[in-house]
Amino acid sequence: MLRFSKKVEYALIALVYMSEKNKGELTTARELAEKYDISLELMGKLMQKLARYSFIASIQGVKGGYYLIKGTDEITLGRVIEAIDGPLAVVGCLKNEQTEPCSRYDYCRIRKTMREIQGEFTSYFDNITLSDFMSNEKLLQSDE
Repeated sequence: MLRFSKKVEYALIALVYMSEKNKGELTTARELAEKYDISLELMGKLMQKLARYSFIASIQGVKGGYYLIKGTDEITLGRVIEAIDGPLAVVGCLKNEQTEPCSRYDYCRIRKTMREIQGEFTSYFDNITLSDFMSNEKLLQSDE
């Protein structure tokens, strides 16, 4: 079963919340933690990861906080997943395929198809933007 981690979920919640603020208005990890009942320590770590991937930036000090530095159309679900959890891997062996080949690599019958499935997921997630989460239009559209 494909399931996003709670960390990815919380990061998306934070990004959507921040995107709804007025330009120049800061958000603190404490504000997010209290509003969404999330551990302050965890929220702080997530905000640092989002900053490391240049989705957000911080202003230090008593009146400091975080703000978006990328547009909502530039932030994709795929990049958020990668920033928070590392590269997507539908099966464990694909995550470390280059550095730690699986012991069944030479005779594995599912690797090629799983890599194709992973490519489809990655492509799909890379086409869902923060704007889509805000409008829900793209996520609710059916195939026509």
